[in-house]
Amino acid sequence: MWDRAAIGATVFWNHRRTALVGVLLGLGILLEGCGKGGVVRLPVHGTVALSNGEKFSGTIAFLPAEGNPGPAATATLSDGGYQFNRGDGPAAGPHRVIVRRTVSKRTLLESRGSKTPPASTATAAGAAAKMEWTLSADVADDGVYQCDFTLEP
Repeated sequence: MWDRAAIGATVFWNHRRTALVGVLLGLGILLEGCGKGGVVRLPVHGTVALSNGEKFSGTIAFLPAEGNPGPAATATLSDGGYQFNRGDGPAAGPHRVIVRRTVSKRTLLESRGSKTPPASTATAAGAAAKMEWTLSADVADDGVYQCDFTLEP
């Protein structure tokens, strides 16, 4: 009938196959957890304007506040508007928000009433207007979140 060598080889290969299937299933579970677990980004949109109604271009960054494990998110401000989607938006929770205004050299020169370039663009920017604001926002996890900011010039 069966000799010991044949039985031993069959048992060995059955255990090896079972172990391989177990390892592959375990690896699949781990990879599934890495891909879908973690922080969920949210669609966020809104406007940024000065208290005098002026809208400007620049950038807006949502940086997770201390204790919030979410990713940072940065978007372009165009005529005071910004928009994040689920791929690049912030996660739910408290954030420090940094708004930066970008101003062209031409605008800086016009604001100073000068036709000649200033000695230092940084000096002109400081004289012309405030360029950066730090705010806070608590992003809610209830669908599409709108977050509007009114800034002091």
